[in-house]
Formats: sequence, structure tokens, C-alpha cells
Amino acid sequence: MSSRGAIYIAFGEQHIREALHSAASLKRHNNLSVTLFADAKVDDRNIDDLILINPSHKRAKVDYISQSPYDYTIYLDNDTEILENIDDDLSILDRFDIACAQDFSRKSSRWASVIESYRDIPYVFPEFNSGVIFFRNNPAVTEFFALWASRFYEHMEKSKGQDQASFRIALWESDLRIHSLPPEFNVRNLRIRDKMVKRQKGPKDAMLLKPRIYHWHGLDRMTPLKRLLRKYRPMKVF
Repeated sequence: MSSRGAIYIAFGEQHIREALHSAASLKRHNNLSVTLFADAKVDDRNIDDLILINPSHKRAKVDYISQSPYDYTIYLDNDTEILENIDDDLSILDRFDIACAQDFSRKSSRWASVIESYRDIPYVFPEFNSGVIFFRNNPAVTEFFALWASRFYEHMEKSKGQDQASFRIALWESDLRIHSLPPEFNVRNLRIRDKMVKRQKGPKDAMLLKPRIYHWHGLDRMTPLKRLLRKYRPMKVF
């Protein structure tokens, strides 16, 4: 049977704290194994394996994501919170190599103005958010991760160290079988959504799809009172 698990890549006290919060939420609803890549020793009941790393920049995921020990992996940014059982959802990888949710930024003018290979990709091929990624351990994905790292370092200065532009470029240049995760697998809060697009009015009963994964900073410090404040509420999934 194929091994299945989740990985986190964290360094620094704050990010490790967030990763442990996310791992606890994952374990609460799932039976997946968890591997933490971290720059310090961590002893936590929700971490099954620890791999020590020495990151050289803030987007260390491009350097370590390919080292997942599992056949089927869900990579999670540290600032996530899992709300449902997603064990069976990894079976999407029986058919596809990689799965991630489309980002709000379809084709950012910020990166298109300075990175030609990003600009040349049609608008209809959007950015995919790199904070929640389902992927298989196979040669095609291994090659993709090497390509992503290469494009990241190639455009590191122009992208100001962000990984979204290089992720879009590498996906476009790859031959991967890509699946778009439904938006409830990468739910951003209203504060983030409002930075990207104008709010659109919808029917009051528009919340038809139940969120699976929240994704924004501060979830580990979120009190019940704070969760009532508008800027911390998740966006609606239409």
C-alpha cells in the first residue's frame, strides 16, 4: 500500500509554532503521518518524523519539498488549519501528479512587468497557490520540483524572493497532470481576499461548500472572539 502523509517546512520560533498548530488540527481529523522539516529539534506528539534543515532563504519549500518520504503527500504551509478529514482526498493522486488550488492572482502585472517567461503565459492559465499542494512521488514530479527550484533562483531577485511566479512558470513548462483543487481546500480570509479583488455581493445562502483547510497567518493565536472579527473571517466559498 502506498504511504501517505503530510509535510511541513518551518524555521524560526513563530513558523514552528504555526506548523505545530496546523499538525494538531490535521491529526484531529485524519490518520495521516506527519513529517516536519525544521531548523531546530522539536518534540511534539503530532510530529511523527523530524528532519533537520538549514534554510538559506524564506522560501525554503523549493529546496526541501522534493524530499517528502511519502508516496502520496500533502504539503501544507505552516499557517494552515485543517477542518475536515482529507485522507481519502489524496486518492486524487491515483489519476493526477499534482493538485493545488487556483490563486486569486491569475496573472499578476507585478511579475508580468519584470519576468518575460511569466508574462508570456496566457491569462487563462492562472497562478496556483503553493500553500497547499497534493503530489505524487514519481519521476515527473521530481523533475518538476527541480524545475521550480531552478526558476525560483533564476528569478529570485525580480520576484523579491516570492515563489508564486516561479511556481506558475514551472507548472506551465512541465508535463504534469495537474488537478485544480476546489477552493474549499485553500480558504483565505477576507483581509487577504480584499487585497486581491473587490468584494462581490452574493446570496446569503451562498456558503454551499464546507471549508476543508484555512490558510492565513495567526491561526495558532486565534481566540474565539477574534474569529468573530470581519478581517479574520474566512471568505465565502461560492
